[in-house]
Amino acid sequence: MLLRLCTIVLPVLASLPLNAASVTGVIIANEAVSSSAVNVAAVDQVHTTNRSGLTDLGSVGGAQNQMEETRREYEESLKTYRQLAKKEPETYLPQVAATLNDLGILDSDQNRIEKARKEFEEALQTYRELAHKEPDIYLRYVAITLNNLGILEGAQNYLEEALKIYRELAQKERETYLPYVATTLNNLAILDSGKNRVNEARKEYAEALKIYRELAQKQPGIYLPSVPMTLNNLGLLDNAQNRWGEARKEAEEALKIYVSWRRKSRRLICLTSPRRSTIWVFWIAPGTDQRRRGWHLKRP
Repeated sequence: MLLRLCTIVLPVLASLPLNAASVTGVIIANEAVSSSAVNVAAVDQVHTTNRSGLTDLGSVGGAQNQMEETRREYEESLKTYRQLAKKEPETYLPQVAATLNDLGILDSDQNRIEKARKEFEEALQTYRELAHKEPDIYLRYVAITLNNLGILEGAQNYLEEALKIYRELAQKERETYLPYVATTLNNLAILDSGKNRVNEARKEYAEALKIYRELAQKQPGIYLPSVPMTLNNLGLLDNAQNRWGEARKEAEEALKIYVSWRRKSRRLICLTSPRRSTIWVFWIAPGTDQRRRGWHLKRP
């Protein structure tokens, strides 16, 4: 189980909802968010519908009732936007697509996979039509919806198309879209490693790590945590291939960064050991850099 927990730290991080006008949420909101889809409602000011935050549903009592209430709100909004879009498509079609995306996130969280697929697919079709006329505004939403479909279905083609779009956008607005490139690379690496496409996964992790290092140089408070998590996933990949020297270096560097970054708070850290058979779990004592070994798990 610990091996699983260590492996999925970055997947959760790499694909969580975007809830702000910046890309900050991609990097640091993973402790509060369980959804792996991307909410388009607040990427910028294009979408301004009233939405209750999905990120809060799991942290309060009566979460299921709240989710059903949220669903009703979304469905009512969608019905209204569809009617308005018949008269003013340029104004309200974006709201139709955004609400479909929100419903897709909600349904995927509740394991209503087929319903979520249909909602994401309709949202994608709508965004493609909008992007054909105004690519500078809507191409990013095409990529976001492709990401959601790729995560939902474990589909490499959707993620690869999203990555291609983000690379193009990053050529024009590097600071804005480079984090999305890294995030999508991580999603692809996770998918490829799960399907035993090890060489592809290693290249994707390596490129994502290079980008996160660059971003962390300028904004360590936001992007530095992504460096050890990418190192950890890369280390797990190397460890599984008996590349113990590389795995040891990656685990040691990841732990060093974690110790420095989380010195003031007690935090559980799962890392691969340099040996093939063991995963060590450490506690970092508050106010110190002392590692307190909690337990270890031998792999089968």
